[in-house]
Amino acid sequence: MSDELFARVDSNHKPEPWGEYRAAATFTFDLDANELWRAAAALDPEFARLDYRGDYGPEVGVPRLVELFDKYDVNCTFFVPGKVAEEWPEAVKLLHEHGHEIAHHGYTHVSPREMSAEREATEFRRTVEVFEDLTGEPPVGYRTVGGMRDQTLDLVEDAGMLYDASWQDTDMPYLREDHDLVEIPNDYLLDDFVYWGFNMGPTFEFQSGISPHGPVFDTWEAEFDGIRERGRLFVLTMHPQIVGRASRVDALESLLQQMLSTGDTWVTTCAELARYWRDRYD
Repeated sequence: MSDELFARVDSNHKPEPWGEYRAAATFTFDLDANELWRAAAALDPEFARLDYRGDYGPEVGVPRLVELFDKYDVNCTFFVPGKVAEEWPEAVKLLHEHGHEIAHHGYTHVSPREMSAEREATEFRRTVEVFEDLTGEPPVGYRTVGGMRDQTLDLVEDAGMLYDASWQDTDMPYLREDHDLVEIPNDYLLDDFVYWGFNMGPTFEFQSGISPHGPVFDTWEAEFDGIRERGRLFVLTMHPQIVGRASRVDALESLLQQMLSTGDTWVTTCAELARYWRDRYD
């Protein structure tokens, strides 16, 4: 690995990167709601009839998650498609009122690679406007849906955002070389849809069944332990319609308790992580 690439993707060379903390963690949620199923209809038209399954996220999952994180005074980042925010404004307002970050996740749940440059730009700006109308604030972060066009990060940067949270190349934040953005990477290992994104029919290509929640949270806890030992960043990606089920929320609370009990893990939003990283290393 070249010295330049090592410096970009590996931050062990930075002394005490988290200041007073040993490691950092952020709980992120993709509030895709009904848009997830509408976009899946591009794979199989039969998915369109399952639109109603997305209701569970904003109707049940969001209030349940707000209650959980209020209990521990922890704020999270919710990546929300603009159309979801238009259809479920009260859910977005509830999240914002309780201190959670509302971040950009496209307008529909369609990958930028599946649309024209003009459509992507129009929908990108529309989503920014939707959030400004609902919360009084523009989004400062972005997570893509299934890839990017060449212009995608240009749109993010031109909108004055702080960070992108789409790459999967490391487990530390870094300053991007191609755009004036902080990158906050994630990974499928720490994504609830990989384990629980089951549909009886039509099926998703990757699905194998519904994993018991115990082994999944064992995996996440083990990864957190390893991340903390190495002083790095734990990014958990979840979906309110998936993780919002009762037993999973209870298990999520146990994971949160484990993190907070360490006394040396900074649990915060993606926006705060990006601000910190830019202030410290830009």
